[in-house]
Amino acid sequence: MDKESKEKAASVLRDAATAVRKFASENKALREKLAAKELRERVEKVAAAMHNKNIRLDETREAIADELEKEAQNGKLGEIERAVEYIGPDMGKFAQLRNDDQQGVSSGSDFERYVLGGLG
Repeated sequence: MDKESKEKAASVLRDAATAVRKFASENKALREKLAAKELRERVEKVAAAMHNKNIRLDETREAIADELEKEAQNGKLGEIERAVEYIGPDMGKFAQLRNDDQQGVSSGSDFERYVLGGLG
């Protein structure tokens, strides 16, 4: 190879190295943005599940999602997801807890009155 072709080859290699570094940097930035977006979608899904199960209804989904993102940084998001999964559906739709201490239940059988607290 003559001197001129060696210089051209060296120039092409330098340009290629610069381009590879640039693309690697862009690739890293895009991967970080994608990971942040996927995390946000994941925490929003957990926050929605929490609201659907009547957990922390006093807070907005966005506020819960923000807090869950902080917990994800501590590595606890998986545990929280499993805990929300284990919680059953909103039982408030199916049953109510009453504490009005009715003692004088007068209808039904003795068994019904006993179960409802009217006997014994």
